[in-house]
Amino acid sequence: MVQVKFHDPVLRRIRIDESLKDGYLDFTPSHVPDMYDRYIEDGWCSVSLRGPQYPDVMEGADPDRVGRAGKALSLTMRRFLKGISANRIAWNVCLHPSREWSEKVLGHAGDDLEEDIWRVLVPILRLDAPDPAEAWLKHDSELKRRCGYMNKRRFDRIHFVGPGTDLYVGMAPNRIFAGGRCRNSSGVDFFPNIPTEEIFSTPDHTRTCGEVRTTRPVEVLGTQVKGAWFRFDNGSVVDFGADENSDVLDRYLDFDAGARALGEVALVGTESPIYQSGKIFHNILFDENASSHIALGNGYADCIEGGTSMSDEQLKETRCNLSLVHTDFMIGSGEVSVYGVSSDGAESPIIENGKFVI
Repeated sequence: MVQVKFHDPVLRRIRIDESLKDGYLDFTPSHVPDMYDRYIEDGWCSVSLRGPQYPDVMEGADPDRVGRAGKALSLTMRRFLKGISANRIAWNVCLHPSREWSEKVLGHAGDDLEEDIWRVLVPILRLDAPDPAEAWLKHDSELKRRCGYMNKRRFDRIHFVGPGTDLYVGMAPNRIFAGGRCRNSSGVDFFPNIPTEEIFSTPDHTRTCGEVRTTRPVEVLGTQVKGAWFRFDNGSVVDFGADENSDVLDRYLDFDAGARALGEVALVGTESPIYQSGKIFHNILFDENASSHIALGNGYADCIEGGTSMSDEQLKETRCNLSLVHTDFMIGSGEVSVYGVSSDGAESPIIENGKFVI
């Protein structure tokens, strides 16, 4: 049995622009949360194909109206997303390349577009290996090895250093780095993301400090934000800006109480085939796996020992950030190094000039 759900971004833009009554943007049908709850309770699998047919459809939309509509949807799906985060079901996000998206990535159109985009995607997806499935399992082993190193060291902080970046991300003793395959509550192994190049964890959201500059554009509330930078103090964004669309950041950071704090820290080396392609993909699934990144918003319960069985109040007590939003901001490049900081202040290299050294 397959249940197909289709999302039309053009209709979403029309709704955002044309809704006349104030309450329309905040409305979601009452049956929708129940539907998503049943997906979790009945043990469905979720496969999400991402490949926007209209990649720039939200450009120029009123960020306040986009935020209101997005918040209503986030509230509707909150319990479902919590179940996904806890791996109660098997789920996967992967790419379905559209012609419009391919033109944006490649910078040209033409009759050979499909061949050209797949020439880029094949090595990223490890389809050029003699046995792609085996190649993914081998890659998973390397991700698990890196996680094992980080989990053994239990660094007190992660320190990012590079142009415009001198950022400390506080951790906690019960934090776990994860990456690659997961296992759902029924014991089934699955890859949540294809491709995937990251190892990631959930910070102590109260202990982020310093400044950071993004190295790739990111979509925020449907709009491309370029050259974003943030300054943190006591775990919260206290100043920010961007080369383009900083007003969208302003709206995002006021989304809820958790939008100004970190919910994720992720490490990706320049060895990533996505980074090696030299392309900006305008797709978070790909761009986050080309670069180390941080996320403003909700944290991952499965990166906290015993976290998947904790209530929201218990997660708060362990200083896991809670929010209706979660947006990744890429901060890694060949000019950025990453160090693990022990409780005595000693620093150990993890990534030097973009490359893993662990």
